[in-house]
Amino acid sequence: MSYYPGRFHQPKSATIFLAALQQSRAFMRGFLKMSIILPTVAAIAPAAASPPGLRTLKDASSAPTAKISDVAFLAGHWIGEGLGACAEEIMAPPAGGQIMGMFRQMKPDGGLMFYEFYTIAEEGGSLILKIKHFNPDLTGWEEKAETVNFPLVAIEGTTAYFDGLTFSRQGRNGFASAVMIEDQGIATFEMRKAKKGEACGAKD
Repeated sequence: MSYYPGRFHQPKSATIFLAALQQSRAFMRGFLKMSIILPTVAAIAPAAASPPGLRTLKDASSAPTAKISDVAFLAGHWIGEGLGACAEEIMAPPAGGQIMGMFRQMKPDGGLMFYEFYTIAEEGGSLILKIKHFNPDLTGWEEKAETVNFPLVAIEGTTAYFDGLTFSRQGRNGFASAVMIEDQGIATFEMRKAKKGEACGAKD
């Protein structure tokens, strides 16, 4: 996101990610080692969610009408496993027509792999997910004014389908995401609600 620029790959905008990958040879080596575990990543606890499916948008005009309140169910602090190591997702409740989200991916050795900062926002009568990726030292992968964009495809129950990426709230304590990876299939991130004070790499 065979490359994996982060969790997320948008089929229509690979150029940004390819350029970003060239910034980190170590990241690429790590991904090649981990690619054998794809397309499925196991959950770290029985209470974690089941992986959702994916959908793609035929064209921009087919994006459904939606408001940010329609995906308020995604808000929460979620922890689980992805790419063979701990992964953590935090989404704030809607405010100002947007949801603010953060994601942290760890390495199997306990080090940090990368961060994501993103928003889900109202745009053109629908919703769009916009993501920026960062190395652990906060150097960005995309150019300053660039984001990787995923328009909404559908909302069904407590699952939000974006173009090539899905977020799914499953019951009270389950959360999962799935993403399309070019030439590799689907990668899943299966999570559960984090306990108070719980975080990837946190010491008791």
